[in-house]
Amino acid sequence: MSAHYKSLARRTKPSTVAVFPLNGTVLLPGCELPLNIFEPRYLNMIDDALKGERLIGMIQTDDKAPSGLSSIGGLGRINQFSEQDDGRYLIVLKGLKRFKFLEDVKGTTPYRQAKISFEGFEADADLHDPRTLPDALTDVGGTERAALTVAMKSLAKALQVSVDWDGLAEIPLPQLVNQAAMISPFKPADKQSLLEAVSTDDRRRLLTGLLHLYASTGGEAPDQPMN
Repeated sequence: MSAHYKSLARRTKPSTVAVFPLNGTVLLPGCELPLNIFEPRYLNMIDDALKGERLIGMIQTDDKAPSGLSSIGGLGRINQFSEQDDGRYLIVLKGLKRFKFLEDVKGTTPYRQAKISFEGFEADADLHDPRTLPDALTDVGGTERAALTVAMKSLAKALQVSVDWDGLAEIPLPQLVNQAAMISPFKPADKQSLLEAVSTDDRRRLLTGLLHLYASTGGEAPDQPMN
């Protein structure tokens, strides 16, 4: 995370963006999301994005919504790109900030475009520079981090996966919360709840509860989403 991305997140305010609906995947500020692009329409989307500001909106699907998309997604900027011999693109998106999906934009592209708003997500830009965060979000005392680490270890044990805990100790708490929310094996509805959390502190508390809940079921998704 850096002051550069903080400034970029603040000044980047597209009114419309190409959206990539991908169930089970969310993009949070300050985090990186690797993607393997192979469908023709999304290869087209990447080509167009690279010609412009390199922006893509990641959003989950929602069968209950008239648009078929969730109400909130994450704006990402392509910061790594590689074209493979078989025509696939391997890209990495850097999460800038969240957005509200307003409506589809009619156009001639094979991929969807959406009108979006960043109202209510102005503070997302601050997550790119932990030096400017209030003490409440940096967890100077370590209590919140300790509780989160215990929950993460519980799920790791249930899944029988190894984790570099020493490496995680070097990650600022807000970024750790967001990264764990993105990579944890939660149901789409639970990931959406984490994305929509009002604050990082709210997300941390919800994440801690979800980690314990999934650990208690051996890593399997519980019957009911946790709100």
